[in-house]
Amino acid sequence: MSSMTGARYVVETAAERLAREQRAEWERYVQARGELEAIRAEADAYRSVYGDRIAKVPAGRQARPKHSPAKIAATTGELRELARKERDALRAAVSAASRSDVSGLLAAGPAAEAAGTTRTWDDSVVERTPEPVRTSDGSAERRTEKLAARREADAERAADLVSRLPAGAPAETRAACAAAAAEIAGGASPIRTRLLLTDLEKRVRDTQRAEEEVDRARRELLAIAAPLETVPGEEAERLRARIGRLIAERVREVPDGMRAEADEVVDRADRARRRKAVANALRTKLADLGYQVAEGFETRLAGDGVAYAGMSDGRGYGVKVLLDRDNPVVRTQVVRARSNHAGAADDAGAERKFCDDYDVLLRAMRKEGVQVAEVARQAPGTRPVQAVADEVIPAGTAQRSTQQQRERTL
Repeated sequence: MSSMTGARYVVETAAERLAREQRAEWERYVQARGELEAIRAEADAYRSVYGDRIAKVPAGRQARPKHSPAKIAATTGELRELARKERDALRAAVSAASRSDVSGLLAAGPAAEAAGTTRTWDDSVVERTPEPVRTSDGSAERRTEKLAARREADAERAADLVSRLPAGAPAETRAACAAAAAEIAGGASPIRTRLLLTDLEKRVRDTQRAEEEVDRARRELLAIAAPLETVPGEEAERLRARIGRLIAERVREVPDGMRAEADEVVDRADRARRRKAVANALRTKLADLGYQVAEGFETRLAGDGVAYAGMSDGRGYGVKVLLDRDNPVVRTQVVRARSNHAGAADDAGAERKFCDDYDVLLRAMRKEGVQVAEVARQAPGTRPVQAVADEVIPAGTAQRSTQQQRERTL
């Protein structure tokens, strides 16, 4: 038997299971959406370099956090397939545009060679393009063809390297790489070409590494933001906005503590949702057992953490229900209206009545998906029944209204 109870609960309602499944699918969807958004941004950046030779990337179909898990999963699959196709198409378009630019330079190359241009690439080396050697056995032509083939291969290599520059590469880096490719295609000497290609490879490699760091941070930030999109409220919205700004700024590291901060926001929202589920179940089952439950009982219990239900005997007894804000614990306590001056025997009777109802209440809540494991019970009479203001107990309020009506009638 019990006059005061404390119990831990686990919410396994259909709504709770649906929320978990929706969030799991939503997190996968956000990653797929983020990949496609990154490709779209990359294409836009390349369009600023190569113009309309780079096609725009479509946004794809959108999902909503409240869509069914199956619908979210289907949309995720579509976005992943679209991202794969658009990524391949973008790589091919950028490569073709880069090679086209180099081809134009190659076409102008022989004229530059014929002019015998002097080239200087540092403070110590100056080289003049050698005059072609003419022979009667055709060796000069073969040598010229070999040099042309070598120059074309080097230019193709330079074009390939330039096409591998990430779209977000700094403008000065892209300009330096483009200038190196142009010089190679324009007929730089073999030694100069080797130096230019070595420098070009290093620039591209360093830029790619920097881009990989940005991409890792972006993916991690998306993973942090995904569950926040399933959480209502200004706190989650502000944190999502911060994460969005970090992604736009192309940060290379996630700020310390951001994941923990986001997890806490999500955890608080989850606890609030589960408190609401428990409060709704308590309201329904207490009413089924004949307790007086005022309008807004579940709102006060879930929000303020405390609400009262009146016993049906009309003697001013009730039950104080408390929900912890930070822990999945529900507590109950028999109370009586302060105007009720009943003796210890009446108090014990009210406690025994609730004791019997409490076991029925727990079984009914389990059927609703709220599993309750008892933590503690106190037997009736262990402590004095707490007296509370009459107006907080619905039965006390009804009884007082009836008494006032009788007084007016008399």
